[in-house]
Amino acid sequence: MSASYDFSKPAIRRAWIRQLLGPLDDVKWNVLASELFAWQFARVPAYRRLCLAHEMTPKRFTSWRDLPAVPQQLFKLEKLFSHGSTKPAAIYETSGTTTGQPGRQYLLHTDIYQVISVEGVKRIGLFNCEPQFHFLTPSPMEAPHSSLSAMFGFWLEITDQKKEPRFWMRKNKFDFTGLRQTLEKQIKARRAIAICGTAFSFVHLLDAWADLPPLRLPRGSWLLETGGFKGRSREITKPELYRQLARTFSVRDIYNEYGMSELSSQAYTQGTQGIHQLPPWARVLIVNPTTGREVCVGQRGLVRWFDLANIDSVFALQTLDVAERAPHGFRLIGRLPRTEPRGCSLSVEDLSPQRSNP
Repeated sequence: MSASYDFSKPAIRRAWIRQLLGPLDDVKWNVLASELFAWQFARVPAYRRLCLAHEMTPKRFTSWRDLPAVPQQLFKLEKLFSHGSTKPAAIYETSGTTTGQPGRQYLLHTDIYQVISVEGVKRIGLFNCEPQFHFLTPSPMEAPHSSLSAMFGFWLEITDQKKEPRFWMRKNKFDFTGLRQTLEKQIKARRAIAICGTAFSFVHLLDAWADLPPLRLPRGSWLLETGGFKGRSREITKPELYRQLARTFSVRDIYNEYGMSELSSQAYTQGTQGIHQLPPWARVLIVNPTTGREVCVGQRGLVRWFDLANIDSVFALQTLDVAERAPHGFRLIGRLPRTEPRGCSLSVEDLSPQRSNP
């Protein structure tokens, strides 16, 4: 590969997927990161301004760890798209519940996101039992700008489960009655069942079924919650949520998926105190919010993502999520109370075209 690698070409994108799914040691990961950095430095003006302010260019590149990360808030203000005026195939939006302004991720094609979102969950073993899926979200057709709905739709495509109802939120209303009736029929077949949704959707389910007897899902069944309380429902602690879900469905295996609309990859963990594990094509640094430097194992800091699957925007993303660094992963804690991390990057305003030229 070379820095002239053109990610707009379908053949090149397919070759990139093969690289991501193949063996990825530290040396190869760094090589791929240098290629992707060179492409995005040249094609995304806001990211180039950030890198130049940090005196980082493709010629100065030595390690992915030194690359500047774009503040997550910039996705709300800038079109971070490495393909110019080309029309994207998909635009995924964040909820925008805090500021009212959603962040947007533009994808030239959904090819890489589709492969990566399926392969990531496969590698942690959640497809091994071939469960019957149910999603507490709108369908991709009803919510075309939801990356979560899109991911769940990709899961259904490879399991050939699109013929029956699988998405139980329609026109902003949950059909918990229909879900329960379907589950009662499927439980009799003794085939594993997987129920996936945001934390707030599970809270609504618990409230709707508060006066109903628990269901006993078949052996091998599991639940997956994807976080997300703020501005959507009453909040309960994660341990209490998991206890209530375990009692309602008679399951022990409850997982958390940590991802975001601005990224293509996800991290997964089991239980409330588990360590989030990343796929080989993604890396995370837990950094001090004041200095921007990586913290020691056992210390807390902000989550900084590097996602090689994020080829159409920027692959280095600074979040406001707090986590504890672990030897082989991280333990997600919550959200930083402040709105802006100091020391991790320029402010969002500094990256706007009005402040500086590309």
